[in-house]
Amino acid sequence: MFANSKPTIIKILLLYLGTSAVFLFIGFYYINEKITQNIIFSQMSNLRDISFEIIEIIRKNNNNFKQALPEILVASELPFGIYDGDNNVLFSNLTKEPSKSEFKEGFYKFGNKVIIDPFITPHKKLHIEKLKKRKNLPYRVLLEDDSIEDKIRLMKLKLIGIFVLIFGFMGIVATILVNLFLKPLKNSIKLLDTFIKDSTHEINTPLSIILMSIEQLKKESFSEDGFKKLERIKLASLQLNQIYNALVAYNFPQESIKEELSLDWILKERIDFFMPFLTQKKINLILDINKSSLYADKEKIIILFDNLLSNAIKYNKKGGSIEIALKEYKFIIKDSGSGINNKCINRIYDRYARFSKDSGGFGIGLSLVKKICDEYKIKISLNTNSCGSEFILTWQ
Repeated sequence: MFANSKPTIIKILLLYLGTSAVFLFIGFYYINEKITQNIIFSQMSNLRDISFEIIEIIRKNNNNFKQALPEILVASELPFGIYDGDNNVLFSNLTKEPSKSEFKEGFYKFGNKVIIDPFITPHKKLHIEKLKKRKNLPYRVLLEDDSIEDKIRLMKLKLIGIFVLIFGFMGIVATILVNLFLKPLKNSIKLLDTFIKDSTHEINTPLSIILMSIEQLKKESFSEDGFKKLERIKLASLQLNQIYNALVAYNFPQESIKEELSLDWILKERIDFFMPFLTQKKINLILDINKSSLYADKEKIIILFDNLLSNAIKYNKKGGSIEIALKEYKFIIKDSGSGINNKCINRIYDRYARFSKDSGGFGIGLSLVKKICDEYKIKISLNTNSCGSEFILTWQ
């Protein structure tokens, strides 16, 4: 019974973790963008400071580049290139000289190095005045620095690791919370399950005594009215016995004993069993039973036939009809009831699903039928309309 709650728990967790993952992803995406920008801006800011320092040294030496060069070499820890107003190289210790397009763009890569004109993209108000001063000089400075791609990649890996840890922690907490919330429900279900099993055991003995006593009673001992009452008691007892068998099958599954079964003989026996119910509702039975066999457990096939026959009688109208056909690899049962609402078709095999308040039962009949069909790879299909329902079972 608890196994049926697992899909529900999984759906709740998937919904919670799915929405959490979306919000976490959005949050981490913006964090990633912000940190990436900060890394870029930090590098650009540092390079601007160095570039501005070089420019200040040149200005201090009255724009005499040759005189300023020794001081610049001491001041700059990074390789650099200095160009005049006509883009001619005045000095360069860069790893790679820029092409015309690269020089114009002010940014290019070489291996794990980047060569940048840090004043191409000014950042922060602090550098605006510095940029104005740089524009008044007849020189352009390119600086070489390590590429920040590895740094950004490492930062992203750290963020992914943090994301996975947070998401995993949320998953563990969510699982614990769901189980805590469901624990009272599970306890209630367990108590109910125990009650049903105990009640089922208790019903068996008095029910068997009632059925045996009815069979031993002689028809001659009763008046016509008394005999009718006895027949009603018998029908009620048989119906109760069928409910008992369904409860036993669902709550006390036994190991299957498979054998080659003559389905036609079993079907005829089950029709005889239900004959009192058919007679009571004055249902016309149309039979087309041919020889058919299946390697399966006899008790389970009896349960399958019993539930389909019981439903065909239960949901049929008084004076209606039931058509039963058994072929070599096919079984068809069709009633003349009011059919099944199209909205309910997808739920007919659900446990405890009931679609008529007047029909009684626990709603486990078709669930048992589907379970048995799945076990023996029997395909079950349903055709239904306002004139009745038709179940078709096929196998190989």
